[in-house]
Amino acid sequence: MAILASNMQVTYSGMGTVLALRNAGYLIGNLFGAVLQTIVKNHSEGLLFVAFILPAIVMFATPHVTSLIIMCILSFIHGLSKAFTDLGGNNLLLQMWGIHAAAPLNAVHLGYGLGAIFINLLVRPFITKKASSSDNPNIIIPYSVAAGLCFLISLGHLIFYIVKVTHRRQKVQVQEQQEVDYTAANTNPVNIVNHSIDIKNYSPYSPRTCGRGDFQYGLILSMIFIIYTFSIGGSSQTFSKFFFSYLQSDQFNLSTENASWGMILFWFSFSVGRLIFATVSVYVSVNKCLNIIWFGALCLSIAWLIFVWVIGLTFASLLVLGAITGLIFSPMFPLSFAFFNQRLNVIPMLLALLLSGTASGAMTLNKIAGSVMDYNPKHFPTLLAVCILMAVILYIISHLVYYFHQRNRVHNDQIHSPQCFNEEEEN
Repeated sequence: MAILASNMQVTYSGMGTVLALRNAGYLIGNLFGAVLQTIVKNHSEGLLFVAFILPAIVMFATPHVTSLIIMCILSFIHGLSKAFTDLGGNNLLLQMWGIHAAAPLNAVHLGYGLGAIFINLLVRPFITKKASSSDNPNIIIPYSVAAGLCFLISLGHLIFYIVKVTHRRQKVQVQEQQEVDYTAANTNPVNIVNHSIDIKNYSPYSPRTCGRGDFQYGLILSMIFIIYTFSIGGSSQTFSKFFFSYLQSDQFNLSTENASWGMILFWFSFSVGRLIFATVSVYVSVNKCLNIIWFGALCLSIAWLIFVWVIGLTFASLLVLGAITGLIFSPMFPLSFAFFNQRLNVIPMLLALLLSGTASGAMTLNKIAGSVMDYNPKHFPTLLAVCILMAVILYIISHLVYYFHQRNRVHNDQIHSPQCFNEEEEN
């Protein structure tokens, strides 16, 4: 981030604007998914192709940019691609695994941390050397490698999409042929009854669909979860984006080499956390996993505040706290979406709105964090603690809403049970 800021001659507040525009693109992309959810539902592989071809272009162009406006445009496009990645990828996983999606989500999202480790190791030899010319050739090579990887991944998704579309067309043709044969053989097609039609065919845009028939429950819990994703998305993305700059702030005055090791350790623990909970969530319920995570997050926020404002931070304590932060933050996102899928019917529209909450949180907190880093970096961990506390409160509220919903549901089932009707008839 420091090299890009130097290229454009802007402060951390300016980079905060760039990151905010990235999250604005993420938000717009998710709102696009909410409105056109049919595309997300039926063309996820095609969406993933677009999601990787766009960052290939952005990554290739980024090290050559010297204008803040152009960087904001590229950052916005990058945000769009990230939205398409989350929409397409998470929709495929939730459709395939249903309420058992916790382990697959953690396993797939493990690649995010491993990729971050790879990129930090790739970039480290270049950012620890002085640039030999004015256009900073030391970052052109790693950015070009990343662009090439994105391009290869996009080709893979394109092949999968073509295969799926071809298979879908063949399946439709077979079904049409079977319907023609059946109609020709049936002497009384008017009497055919389609038992597969669900009389409760709610609108895909209605909270009643999300709440599995309960409008009020679906609306309230959806709103709680959207604000919840605002907190977890904002805190995790802001910390990962600004932790390197925090390590290099005047308060610690760490070298670029030491700061890069701090980031590598953060992403390593981030990957370990997802690997652990990808295994644990197979045997332990999502609720218990999230209870462990949020208890650890509260303890972590208290530790950050004590070290920042009372004891004082050293290089060793920074590395340890950063590593623990990565360990705790990593399973939050996949476990939370598995939790949403158990409490609600996560249709493409709701998935898009939940990801929009993440985008709004990241966009807002990235801008706030940029201003905080310019004003006083000591308040950066305080911002983290506030977001964690907000998310824990919303998590507890969601459990209360679900508890009362289940109690009312049991009560209504008892009222409408055959035994109750028999007792009324006897009276």
